[in-house]
Amino acid sequence: MKRSAEIAGGGIAGLVAGLALAQKGWRVRIHERGSDLRMIGEGIYLWENGLRVLDALGVLAPVIADGIRVVRHEKRNHEGKKLSSSSFGNDFRLYGQRREDLLLTLFDAFVETGGEMVFNSRAIGADPDGYLYLADGSSIRADLVVGADGVDSSVRDSLELLRWRFSTNQFGYRAIIPSELGEFESDASSTYCEYWNGSQCLVCAPCTARSSYIQLTSTADESLDKTGPLDRDYWRCLFPQLADIVDRVPDHGKGERFELVRLEFWSKGKVAVIGSAANAQPPVLGHEMGCTMMSAFSLAQAIDCARNVVDGLAAWELRERASGEWVQLVAYWYGQLAFLPAAARVAAFKAIDGSEWVRRRTLLAGACRDVTAIPQPSLIDMTAAGVYPLIH
Repeated sequence: MKRSAEIAGGGIAGLVAGLALAQKGWRVRIHERGSDLRMIGEGIYLWENGLRVLDALGVLAPVIADGIRVVRHEKRNHEGKKLSSSSFGNDFRLYGQRREDLLLTLFDAFVETGGEMVFNSRAIGADPDGYLYLADGSSIRADLVVGADGVDSSVRDSLELLRWRFSTNQFGYRAIIPSELGEFESDASSTYCEYWNGSQCLVCAPCTARSSYIQLTSTADESLDKTGPLDRDYWRCLFPQLADIVDRVPDHGKGERFELVRLEFWSKGKVAVIGSAANAQPPVLGHEMGCTMMSAFSLAQAIDCARNVVDGLAAWELRERASGEWVQLVAYWYGQLAFLPAAARVAAFKAIDGSEWVRRRTLLAGACRDVTAIPQPSLIDMTAAGVYPLIH
């Protein structure tokens, strides 16, 4: 008999986990609280780790078909003066991509593989024995329950897995802006750039020939709070040379307060928690999506290799947690550079970019991992995870 999985959350985390399990012969159903896919107009970074996962799932080609490969990372001041720069090797890929393109590709592949998605179905909790509870009063039992329901996860909180959650005192606004055809046919087409003015940062990265990903970050300005519209005048004054880009930022982008989430455990009984529900981090490095996809893919791998679901979840946490929390920590401290004086921040940029060894163990630590090549936790994973063998 096919084993079954019920997944709360129809975002990228839920779809990657669902597709990976369905491809291994599981009967998978995803519960999405909305009436359709959450087509939020924002961009994402697809680093080498995420690209490997997409390749293993058989969906890489359509995802990056219209994407632009980025090979350089630059930091500049508000006048456009270069502060530091680093390049990626030929064997290290990064693509900027529209979130909706990735979401649609994963959804189509999931349905074609036999998966089912139920819309207007909101999860409100779960039980370690493998029950998923829904807002309509019903409950469903499965061999595996996955909480991929975001930073405000009801599945996570119903199991009392949260250790702590706090704001980094930063706000962000992410969006996709239109680009003129040919606008990125120069060096800009292969560069994503951070522009800094004090503690405020504007990130610009090409996605396709017709679009770019923009992220505005502030440490204190309430104009970036998600409850209000974007204050374009404020950002034009901060970055006058980028006024044309600011003018193209839409009002329907995604505004959010940056948060960190840390759990006691990533699973309990037959229930696993993935994505921002387990490991939310500031999107300043663009690694959360790649780590989410690795974790979701690795979850299916670990369970498929184990004798039972509980053992599989223990093996999965052994493999993924230490790495995921290290990337989260790096993202937090990189974001905290915004609170430093400009001279100290520039010195930190140059120190990081000046050493390939440092970059690969900090800013690129998550992107350098390949979960598609290792079927189960290694001795190094188990040692790094510390007390995790005692979870179950």
